[in-house]
Amino acid sequence: MERRFDAIVVGAGPAGSTAARELAAAGAEVLLLDRATFPRYKACGGGIPRRTARLLPFPIDSVIEDEVSLLDIAWRGKHRFVRDSGTPFAAMVMRERFDALLLDHASRAGAAFRPGTAVRSLEISPTTVRVTAEDGFHAEAPYLVAADGAHSPVGRMAGIGLGLAECAAYEVEVRTPEPRRLANRATAFIELGYRPWGYAWVFPKARVLSIGIVLPPDQAPTMKAQVHSYLDRLGLQGATIEIARGHKIRFRRGAEPIANDHVILAGDAAGLADEFTQEGIFYAIESGRIAARSVLRSLAGESPLSTYQRDIDRELMPELRAARLIASMFYGMLGRFPGPWMHATRAIPLLWNAFFAVQRGESTYAREATRVPLLPAIAARRLRIP
Repeated sequence: MERRFDAIVVGAGPAGSTAARELAAAGAEVLLLDRATFPRYKACGGGIPRRTARLLPFPIDSVIEDEVSLLDIAWRGKHRFVRDSGTPFAAMVMRERFDALLLDHASRAGAAFRPGTAVRSLEISPTTVRVTAEDGFHAEAPYLVAADGAHSPVGRMAGIGLGLAECAAYEVEVRTPEPRRLANRATAFIELGYRPWGYAWVFPKARVLSIGIVLPPDQAPTMKAQVHSYLDRLGLQGATIEIARGHKIRFRRGAEPIANDHVILAGDAAGLADEFTQEGIFYAIESGRIAARSVLRSLAGESPLSTYQRDIDRELMPELRAARLIASMFYGMLGRFPGPWMHATRAIPLLWNAFFAVQRGESTYAREATRVPLLPAIAARRLRIP
């Protein structure tokens, strides 16, 4: 027998679990679907900015593998320097444990979870969204939150979230001797110097080092080779690679539709990641909260679900535009004057102090961009951003 819910959420990552938890906590009958069985591995550097943890009404201490307060930066192994934030600006997690924690809280709030359920079709009527899974499972609700990742098959079925910009990332989980892991504790390593933009990273975890690279999409075929070159420069050639996985990250830059009267997109599905760090978990959780609020208003007859896009435009897009301006300025200067720019950012701590303040939740990209208006203004003209 087909069951009807107040809302269906597809995707049990940070955006989906957050939306499901907040909906269920408000008394809505929610079905949360995911194609995977949890816990499941998720390709991601696993850096959780402190501002992200502040969005959650519960602690994440049980899944933290390390906390980072040091940023070790280099340009292709040269011009290296270290910046100390004084206090941790991010926690390091393995995503399978972090996501399982968020899902557990959604289930505790009363959301019904059905794992191993891949949505294969979507039928939208004037009053209902009906989902059909590959195993023949059916469910319907007046509203659906698609939080099914950067590929978002549900978004494509609904005809929203199309035409978003994207980049490519490739990550490996590397088993290293304990002395090497201990030497990397509390430190995020960032290697710059990729053209036209991009960076490689090393993030410390309890058992492994998470190492990867993020680049424009046309360089996706080269990422595996570039990561192995980076491993060689790190002296990790021959180290045991436990997992290697590529994925894409999408960016919403303008007014691309991410909502209609029955379906809304949250998190990676909506392209809500910042273009300076390519981090998306903060925006996933925040958009999950906004999605839940929008569904609850619609269930109460206060506003159509499509007003979710207006709320995202007002509450998240200014921050994402500011991050894009800062990224354009930073990578543009780095590409033109790598040595002088690295020297300047080392000698003048303004940029990294601002970065730490944003990651800790003490400031925002939008606020920091106004502190040095000339360079972001130049970047805005170059990008033709109003």
